[in-house]
Amino acid sequence: PTVCTNCQTTNTPLWRRDAEGNPLCNACGLFFKLHGVVRPLSLKTDVIKKR
Repeated sequence: PTVCTNCQTTNTPLWRRDAEGNPLCNACGLFFKLHGVVRPLSLKTDVIKKR
């Protein structure tokens, strides 16, 4: 299965890629695009919130 290069999750609604083409989960990919830094692991949760 695909694993996020940053947080090692395998569960995400959408896979994204970093500049080198490594897979990132949706959360890490969006965070990196917005902030230009990798997403800190302290933000990782085990639940995906629906809205």
